[in-house]
Amino acid sequence: MGPWKALAQRRAGIPQSPKRATPKPSQTPISGSRKPAAYEPLNKKLALRTSPTLLYQASSYGHYLFGCYAIGGSLLAAAWFNFRTQFYVQPGGVPQWVPVFTSVGSFMIACGGFWMLFKPQNMVRTISTLPSSSKSGPGSRSLLLQIERTPILPFRRRKLVTVPPGDVTISSHMFNDDAEQKLEATIAEITLREERLRAFAKTNLLTLPFRQAGYWMWRGFMGTRRAFTSEGFHYLHVRGNNRVWKLGKDPAWALDDGKALDKLVKIKLA
Repeated sequence: MGPWKALAQRRAGIPQSPKRATPKPSQTPISGSRKPAAYEPLNKKLALRTSPTLLYQASSYGHYLFGCYAIGGSLLAAAWFNFRTQFYVQPGGVPQWVPVFTSVGSFMIACGGFWMLFKPQNMVRTISTLPSSSKSGPGSRSLLLQIERTPILPFRRRKLVTVPPGDVTISSHMFNDDAEQKLEATIAEITLREERLRAFAKTNLLTLPFRQAGYWMWRGFMGTRRAFTSEGFHYLHVRGNNRVWKLGKDPAWALDDGKALDKLVKIKLA
């Protein structure tokens, strides 16, 4: 508004609009945005816990153990029977090289039997974190892994090994992208199979024992095949220990579907 126009309005008695105050820039500095919380590694989170945390729990090894023990016992029995009948009690008219040949064969069969009997050793049952106080400070803690081995025989005591996570190496990743889909498909298949069995059992009760026997024979065959091929296992190595540990690829439970264990240990793809 010009000065002449303002003077004319003042003479005419027209009230003037108040001047708008121009805001001055603030002298106080604008506070920055709140910083995001610092990312805390998984090993530090687990080390701060006062109780052990379960990372891995294996499923049942019953069929695998049964297959190994059955095959090993059968091979040892066959080796003893062959050695006793062909070496101690020799039939008449047998050349001298035959007992030597049969004894060597019996020895090889016995070695195969012992190999099958000792094959189930060093199978991992559980893996847990074990927080321990560090000597660097009263409040600092270090993380250790406690590996529980499945005993070869049921009445034997369990063996525990405590190592740092950096000393453990696994042959492949525990986490599987398709694990959830496979689990859902397996559950759906089992549910459908149970429904069919219920419907079939209502009209065929006489064949129920034979069908159950066939199912368990099939499970035993799968366990026997697994005893020979060792399929479905991850291999775990501990630094300073020449033993090879075995982990099932289909655990009964794993923290975060196996991601937690993959973050703590080393992965060396075979």
